[in-house]
This record gives sequence, structure tokens and C-alpha cells, in this order.
Amino acid sequence: MDHRPQRTTPFRKARVPLRALILALVVALVPVAALAASSGQGASQGAPAKVSKGIVVTLSPSSRTLDQGQSTTYTVSAASTGGFTGTVTFATSGLPTGAVAAWQPSSVVLTSGSTAQVTMTVQTAPSTPAGKADFTVKGSSGSVQASAPAQLQILEVKRTFDVSGSVDGLLAPGITRPMNLQISNSNNKSIAVTNLTVAISRVVRTPAAVAANLACTTADYKITQYSGTYPLTVAPGTRTLSELGVPESKRPQIAMLDTSKLQDGCKGATLQLAYSGTGQAN
Repeated sequence: MDHRPQRTTPFRKARVPLRALILALVVALVPVAALAASSGQGASQGAPAKVSKGIVVTLSPSSRTLDQGQSTTYTVSAASTGGFTGTVTFATSGLPTGAVAAWQPSSVVLTSGSTAQVTMTVQTAPSTPAGKADFTVKGSSGSVQASAPAQLQILEVKRTFDVSGSVDGLLAPGITRPMNLQISNSNNKSIAVTNLTVAISRVVRTPAAVAANLACTTADYKITQYSGTYPLTVAPGTRTLSELGVPESKRPQIAMLDTSKLQDGCKGATLQLAYSGTGQAN
């Protein structure tokens, strides 16, 4: 038996490359840093944002359609935010001409987190312009204010009436005559009349003029339209322009022109006149 000591492999210290060691440190440190950043971000997101004290104003509905001279209502809500407490009053801006707003009640008292409502009534006038009108509803409590958009769609209302008239006197070349128009209002209340116009729809010659082939046309005449003020307020019934206080110089005028052409065909001719105008509830 061989009693000689066994030969062992000499121990050698393993060397770790410096580059590998640095990479290991970087890899080990990055997750820690990322974890710290993630932890900090989560804490920041978890903190609730502070809401400043104020009010929020809303309307229901935000738009209404109505006729001229009519009224409509909106429900206006005011809500407390951020712990606001106080008395809120309301106002409007941008309403069309002739429209006014009223509130019931005139103000509300808000406590923290509460909501209160008022009824806003908008009254239009017969003369309020037809069409779409955008306006703003405001709620105020001292320096605290809020607003909401609103809209009115106003429909034009026309009233039926009749216009008639005649020429005061006979016409001849170079002569002008006024027309005292009559306005008949069959409605049960007064109307506001505008845009009065007169036109010659036809010239009817005498049989003798027709037989002699003598011409007479609308070109032989000229109409000057009404030049008085508007509107003309006409109560139920029939009123003439003179009864409405319109001076003769402002009434429609009709003239026969004095031309170089032969106008014998206009002798005894009858003029058929057409009248028009616009009437609205007053």
C-alpha cells in the first residue's frame, strides 16, 4: 500500500472582472431607485387636490322657444363647492331688446355641499327681435361668481289685418294726390303695423280708349310710399291714417306724370291698387 500523501490541486483565488462587478452594482441599484421613485409618485397621487370655495350654476333646460310677447321659464341651480357657504343672487346679461328676467325666489342660501334652485322667468315684448338670442345667467355672492350659458329662440308673430284706400281727388298730368289709407284690425287687441306699401296692380282704360288703341300704363304714374313713423298702433276696428294722427304730407302719394307722350288713353282710366303691411301683437 502506498502511504505517500495524496497530491492535491493547489487553491487559486477566483478573480471577478471589474466591469462585471460595476454592472452588477448598477443592476442591483436601479430597482431600488425605481422603487423609491415609484413609492414617492404613488404618495403624491394619493393626496387629494384641494378644491377652492365657490359655486356652480346650471340651467334646465338651457334653451327655450317662444313667440314674441310671450314668457318662458328656466330652472336655475346653484351648488356649493369646496365648503362654500353664503347667499347667492342671480342676474342675466345679453338678453335681447325688450326681454327682462325675474327670479323666484330672488336669492338662495347655500351651506357646505348643498344645492338650491330658483325659477327664472323671461318675459319678451311684441317688439323683441325674432331669432336666436344667446345670453348668460350669473350667480354671485360677494367676490364669488359663476355663470352658465342660455338661449332663447324667439318666433315672429304676425297679426292679420286689412288695408284699403282711395285717392283723394282726380288725377291729371303733373298732379299729385294723397291717399288716406284705412287699416282694419279684426283682432281682439291692438296691433303694431309697419312696412305699409302701395302699388299699382293694374290700369283699366275706358272702352273708348281701348277701341282707339290709346295707351295708358303704370309707367304713367308714380307712387311715393308712406314716410311717417312706425309702428302705427291700431286698436280693434278700423282706423284711417288721418285718425291715427298721420299728417297728409307723410301719407302715401300718387302722381300722374306729365310726359311728352300722348296720354289720352289715361282719360277716365281706373287704377287698381294693392296694399300690404306687417302687423304684430302690441
